[in-house]
Amino acid sequence: MNQKKFDIGESLRFGWETFKSNIGFLILILLIFWVVEGIFSVPTYATRSQAVILIFDILGLVIAVFVAIAVVKISLRFLAGGPGDFTDLYEGYPRFLDMLVGHILYVLLVIAGLILLIVPGIYWGLKYQFYPYLIIDKDMGSVDAIKRSGQITNGEKGHLFLFWLAVMGINILGAIACGIGLFITIPLTFLAHAHIYRRLEYASEVAQPAASAPATPQPVPPASGG
Repeated sequence: MNQKKFDIGESLRFGWETFKSNIGFLILILLIFWVVEGIFSVPTYATRSQAVILIFDILGLVIAVFVAIAVVKISLRFLAGGPGDFTDLYEGYPRFLDMLVGHILYVLLVIAGLILLIVPGIYWGLKYQFYPYLIIDKDMGSVDAIKRSGQITNGEKGHLFLFWLAVMGINILGAIACGIGLFITIPLTFLAHAHIYRRLEYASEVAQPAASAPATPQPVPPASGG
């Protein structure tokens, strides 16, 4: 039996411990995300003009991509043991185009898979989900990042699916608690997701032959204490 490359409990503990140590920063970041996204979504409900709705839908997509970049940069900073830094909200803009193209390609792959009797969509969603981290962390282009995500998730789809189920359950519980719990569960789960990325990427690099392995694998965060 193949040894699992990551442990769901360990990753969730990392998310929880990191959240507890940076609670003020992470809640404020989440508030900023929600306010900005809310501002750009309000006009779509306040007008019947299709042109205005289209413009704000496009702006909403742009904002969503910048939020994804910020989430990845913040997560990677915590994985490296650094403190929270508000500059992560905007310093990732040079990778905007790669992230936008990667997002579009990923969504198209998942939609195509869902059309093909649903299961392929779930499979491809699991397989290619780590492309944002690879674009930011490894400075890859969108296509290369999607391909690389397929490599590092090899043999781990079932395990990743269990993590998805755990994340859904945790955030449902957060939403049930009058929505307030989402201030805890959303940061916890995106940090856990980043932790899993680092575990998978590290395991993939270590498994490569010495001649083809990257020069310096990124450090893996230590297991969080109970």
